[in-house]
Amino acid sequence: MRKYEENRCGSQLQSLSTKAGFDSNVHVQTALVNMYADSRYLIEANKVFDGMPDRNMVTWNVLLTGFLKWDEIAAARAIFDAMPEKNRRVHPCEPLSRGLTFVSDDGCGRKDPAHGEKSGLNMLDVRVVNCLIDAYSRSGSIGSAWRIFEEVNDERKNLVSWTSVISAFAMHGMAGEASDCYKKMESKGVVPNSITFLSVMSGCSHGRLVAEGLEYYRKMVVDYGIMPEIKHYGALIDMLGRAGRLEEAEKIALGVTMDETGNVVVWRTLLGACSFHGDVEMGERVTRRIMEIDWRYGGDYVLMSNIFSAAGRFGDSERVRKMMDARNASKLAGITLSTCRDF
Repeated sequence: MRKYEENRCGSQLQSLSTKAGFDSNVHVQTALVNMYADSRYLIEANKVFDGMPDRNMVTWNVLLTGFLKWDEIAAARAIFDAMPEKNRRVHPCEPLSRGLTFVSDDGCGRKDPAHGEKSGLNMLDVRVVNCLIDAYSRSGSIGSAWRIFEEVNDERKNLVSWTSVISAFAMHGMAGEASDCYKKMESKGVVPNSITFLSVMSGCSHGRLVAEGLEYYRKMVVDYGIMPEIKHYGALIDMLGRAGRLEEAEKIALGVTMDETGNVVVWRTLLGACSFHGDVEMGERVTRRIMEIDWRYGGDYVLMSNIFSAAGRFGDSERVRKMMDARNASKLAGITLSTCRDF
């Protein structure tokens, strides 16, 4: 009954758009294709698509996404092959990662070596496979993401494939699996990049695998000569902060020499760790550092106020709140300014 109502509603919207003269409007018609495809009315989606006098790359991607979403691999392959151009300027995962809800997991790592051929996965462009891995993991179907990764031949997997599945494990708090996948990737001779290390370090952070996370950081800098970026420092400080190793985290933050925007991100990460562990003294030091760079973001005041409050220092907590109101910090976007030293 519900599916019938959805289809009836879709048909009414389509009729209204035609009556309003939007039957030739590529944006409206693309939205209709998306509506039908997202609800699994693939025949209707295809009819709208076929009836469009003009199509753009978004239209093609929307139709392709709809068929991939519902595991219509053969049809998706046909759509991909028929696309007049494959726009390499657009990140290939964007159309697949936008608000999708995929089928539920059906097991992790099917071992039938012929299944990849039977399902058509090994026939797909590796970019599409990587997008599927990314989209399944973002929708919460980590088992399906892993299944697709496993079913593709190793020689067809590239660095993006490995990094996508490592990131998928990290995203779902599966630190051990992320680490194991990295080690397997390295054993295959695939050279990691900065994004790969960021993914596996983030996984170690959430999984409290501090020793492993520190080793990945060392490996990135020493073995591969990759210079850490602000996100790597953030992951490192977050990892140490979660484990309660705040002094080590503070030493790293003091050594970061990024621009003001980068530095404030590092200090805010450490302030969050101070709040979690109730370290008032370090929290005050970190807040002073933040205020020297950017004093207009209200979240910093709220966090420090909460740290004071949790420690029973209600007068200091109220003082910080009043300071935030006086500076209108909760309403203005953050800017870099190093003139305010009230802490």
